[in-house]
Amino acid sequence: MKVVFLEDVSAKEKKGDIKEVSDGYARHYLLPKGLALPATAAAVKTAEKLVGDRERKRARLHDEYVELAGQINGKELRFKGKSSARGTLHGSITSADIADRLSDLINVDIDKKKIALKNSLHKVGEYEVEVVFARDAVAKIKVIVEGLTD
Repeated sequence: MKVVFLEDVSAKEKKGDIKEVSDGYARHYLLPKGLALPATAAAVKTAEKLVGDRERKRARLHDEYVELAGQINGKELRFKGKSSARGTLHGSITSADIADRLSDLINVDIDKKKIALKNSLHKVGEYEVEVVFARDAVAKIKVIVEGLTD
């Protein structure tokens, strides 16, 4: 049975997709839960509109990411924290700390998941950190960690 998906069901079945599925899957799961409709002419037209809207939204979001990456590329963030004489911090600087400080700097919320930091920063020094918004919208910032000895 050919159906039009009204919701994202899995990684392969997205909202607006038109796919051939087994009759049982459609009748017993997709249709009763309102996740899909039979692929009639009107439903196909609606699906094409949904796919077009999704593509326009994705393109707009990508443009925003490229602009945002350009804004923050090369920025420098400074963090101060208590440290030992060897330069080891008593705490750490995490991706959430970097995202918060960067958000305050440019007045745009940045998700901590966009900060490509493998491990928290535990030592005093300079670090180059990537902020990945999209595959081709990557910004590099410099994070400087300064220690305050007791």
